[in-house]
Parts: sequence; structure tokens; C-alpha cells
Amino acid sequence: MVIDIACIGAGPSISFAVLEILKHESQKYNIQIFEEHPQVGIPIQCAGLISTTGFQRLKIRLPKECIQNEIKGSRFFSPSGHELFIKRPDIQAYVIDRAIFDQFLMDKVVDLGGKLFINTRVQDLQRNSSNGMTLSIQDGREKRTLETRLVIDGEGVRAKFIRKMNLIPPSRHWNVPALQHEFTHVRDIDPDHVELYFGRRVSPGFFAYIIPKSETTARVCVASNQGNIRAYMKNFINKHAIASEKLANARIEGTSGGIIMTGGPIKKTHSDNFLGVGDAVGHVKPTTGGGVVLGGLCARIAGQTALNALESNDTSAHVLYNYDKSWKKQYLREFQLQKLVRFLLNNVPDKLLDALFHTIDENMRDEIQSIGDMDMQSAVIKRILFSPKLSILLVKLLSHLIF
Repeated sequence: MVIDIACIGAGPSISFAVLEILKHESQKYNIQIFEEHPQVGIPIQCAGLISTTGFQRLKIRLPKECIQNEIKGSRFFSPSGHELFIKRPDIQAYVIDRAIFDQFLMDKVVDLGGKLFINTRVQDLQRNSSNGMTLSIQDGREKRTLETRLVIDGEGVRAKFIRKMNLIPPSRHWNVPALQHEFTHVRDIDPDHVELYFGRRVSPGFFAYIIPKSETTARVCVASNQGNIRAYMKNFINKHAIASEKLANARIEGTSGGIIMTGGPIKKTHSDNFLGVGDAVGHVKPTTGGGVVLGGLCARIAGQTALNALESNDTSAHVLYNYDKSWKKQYLREFQLQKLVRFLLNNVPDKLLDALFHTIDENMRDEIQSIGDMDMQSAVIKRILFSPKLSILLVKLLSHLIF
């Protein structure tokens, strides 16, 4: 038996791609999803902060049981502790339970006819003589093979099958290890606003954050590719001038970790009988490492492309090229501008970063509050980069990077 599509992984990007296919009722396709873990959404490797506009763009109505808190803005702290406060009267984002959210999406897939296999690992895949793919699958102790017309790969950061298809995986140079704690007994936090902390002593190569779940509970993360993240976390909790006041008596109720991808998308995300989605191909915001919204939007394009390929009975790279063409046309500039910001933040000295915070706070805070977008950040990025008030700082920064 040859199935229509085999999906590697059961994360949101896979769900969005498959939902795009199965929502068309004219013809049902045999789609099987293989998840190596015993439960969808576990282990959790995400901040769980997703914008309200992101859900609107993805056309998903978020179930109430997913929502842990509602966020109206952000507090950005410079290396010296200067606060840039961005606030709005309306809800801008939700803190969600990612395990529940991921399962919610996969339940929709199953309801529409997708077949989910948990505790099932795809160990290998090979192109076969029938112009399709043969998968080697480990299901508990049982090993079997499966033939499919098309593979959608959402395996995540390891990108094993991206390499297998002779595609160039995301550069590990931009990957940032992260450590996240779930805290109770946090004090003096504003439940309506997330807090982001910058600086080379705090979280070099990224930033630290405190995401409130309530007035006394929060997710706290430190990420860095330049040292021991456990040491950075300890320093953040115990010694940071601002954060330590909030976390000194807090209790750790859970810990998770993972890799934050900040390098942007790979150049080619398709091959014969193969499409890559989500973290596997770098469809992640370089500024914050968030992958649900932009990854989901690109994955929907993958689903549309896969549907067209199945309907035309042609899953060759010639047809699947439309996936690359479409997501690049819509989102490549967004990824590129965000990666530029990530590059600048990774290389700017703390002294210049402090000056940047002060200048934005004094001259552009109201403008950012009015046009800011958590996901499509290019409008704000352009305003900041081309602001006459920031030109002197940018010249200093470029001089620092060049000389």
C-alpha cells in the first residue's frame, strides 16, 4: 500500500500543513503523522507567548483551556537597567500551554481524517523506483517500511532528513541553547507585561525573559551560545539588579530546555517528493526564536503546494518548487530584516545598546506602540534603522563591526 503523505513529527507546523490539505472535502487523502514521543506537545520547548494577530493570521480560534494569561505589552531592560516600556490598552498576546495547544491542533487533524502514530520514529527515508519515498519506521519493538508519494518533514532542529535530501540545514552557528524554569512565589511582577533583559552579562547572543502566568507565577528563560547557561540562569536569579528582586524567594516547579534558532530559513526547502517545514528549515523568527506563527504560515503554503501536487499526480521538485517560491515572496524579507536585527544585537557592545535604548525611548516609543507587530516586525525595524535620530548610533555600530 502506498499512502499519499507521510509526516515526520506532530508539531504545529505539521498540523497547519495537513489541515490545509484536509480542509478540502472534494477528495480525502491518506495522510499519516509519525511522532516519536508518547504524547503530542511533550517535551515543551517553547516560551508559549503567541500574539493575538498571529492567531488571526493562522485562522485559529484558540480554546480557552490553552490560555494561561493575557499580555498587553512588554518591558525591555537595557544592560544598565534602563526600562523601555511598550504598552497598549488591548490584549496583544496570550501565554499558552503549548502541550494543550499542540494536542488541540493535532486533534483537528485527526478529526478531519489524518492518522496519528505516537511512539513511532522515522529512522530513515529513501527515494524508491516508483517515484516516491520509502520510510523505515520503528514502532515500539516493531520495524516496518512504508511507501508514500510525498514526505512533509517537521522533525525540528536536528534536521536529519534535510541533510538526507541533500538540502543545506540551518546553520548551527546561529543556534542558542536555552534553559527555562517555571516559577511560583514570584513577587512584584506585572501580570499584563512580559519582561525582556539584554546584556552580555545577562544572556549573550540572545536575551533573558520573564513571562508572567499570573501575579505570582512566571516562566523564566536564559539563553546563550557563549557559555554555561546554568551559570547565567543562576546569576540572573540571584544577582541581576532587577530580576533578582522578583525571583529571590521564588520556587522552581518545572524545568525545560532546548535550542532557539535565530539564523532564519534555509535557501531551499523542497526536493523531489519532499517538503520541509518549521524548525527543520529555519522558519523561526530570528529576533525572538518564535516559530508558531511564521512557521505556521509557511507550513500552510506547504500544505497548499502538497495538495496541488497530489491533485496533479506530480510530486516532483518541479511542482514542489512553488512552495519555495510562495513563502519567499510573502515572508523572506521579513526573515531577512529580523536576522539583520539579530546580527546587530549579537554584536553591539552594551554601551551602545544602552544608548540605543535611551534614544528609542525618548524619540520612538510612541511610534513603536502604534505600529509594532510581534510577528511581522519589518515595519518597526525599518523605522528604527532609517530614523535620523538613530543615524549617529548606527554609524558607531557599523564602525565597531568593521574596525
